[in-house]
Amino acid sequence: MKCNVMNGALLLATLCITVGILTHEVHGGVLTSIKPKSCLEIRYSTENKTAINGFYAIHTDATKVQPVYCDFQSDPPFVWTLVESFTRTRGVYTSKIPGSISFHKPYYYNYPYNDCSPQFKAYRLNRPTMMSIYKAPRTTHWRATCNFDKIKKYPMSHKDYIRNSICRYDILNIYSAQPGCYFVDYLNVRGHTCRNCQVPIYVAPSYHVNFMSSRSYYYCQKWKFPSEFTFNPPESNFGYYYRYSVEHECTSSKDATTNYWFGGIYQPSNKLINYSLL
Repeated sequence: MKCNVMNGALLLATLCITVGILTHEVHGGVLTSIKPKSCLEIRYSTENKTAINGFYAIHTDATKVQPVYCDFQSDPPFVWTLVESFTRTRGVYTSKIPGSISFHKPYYYNYPYNDCSPQFKAYRLNRPTMMSIYKAPRTTHWRATCNFDKIKKYPMSHKDYIRNSICRYDILNIYSAQPGCYFVDYLNVRGHTCRNCQVPIYVAPSYHVNFMSSRSYYYCQKWKFPSEFTFNPPESNFGYYYRYSVEHECTSSKDATTNYWFGGIYQPSNKLINYSLL
């Protein structure tokens, strides 16, 4: 879905004024341009200020500005930029809702949807902006969450959550692979957790990236999910949704949302913080 230039400009102006994102900063009396390429870079540029979740503006290059949703608070020490979010009704592989194809494709393909209007029900950034965030020097991880728009307090629960290093799984550039066994940093599905474990992650030109929980041991012989082989065809989590469970937060109702993010660890320069990572 293409941006309307005028509406986009008005939206950006509103975002920059009402949210207060700093696009310039004074250093020694000289006005210096700051062009953060991700929410994590925004956090570093506002190190001595309180960062609140919300809508901000990032720069994809010297001339383009993109509105995004930033999560500074829910998952310390990480800071995250939202790159995609969709409801179960749109994520279901057989969905006939207009535009749902945007939520059935790997990130290798450019299928933006509402990318000038960050939201949680139907949103996907254009690939050039995704790539700019992904290649930003401090971006090291991606994650998927469920129903982020319904979270009432921080830090968030890590039930039905996956986080991984972009070095372990190159989510932006893998576009066709049978279920492969990949190490993930942290994974929780319906309360069952594994850390630094090998699990099957599946993606295809017409399939959104997803974790096949009910075939985890069958494919990888490492971590056996409790409902192994309960689903036939297999249960998919965090996308694709050809078969899903209502016990998983991302697919618990037709309006439940799946949210994908790029980010990294925020470590302030003025003090050393020791974090215990999940």
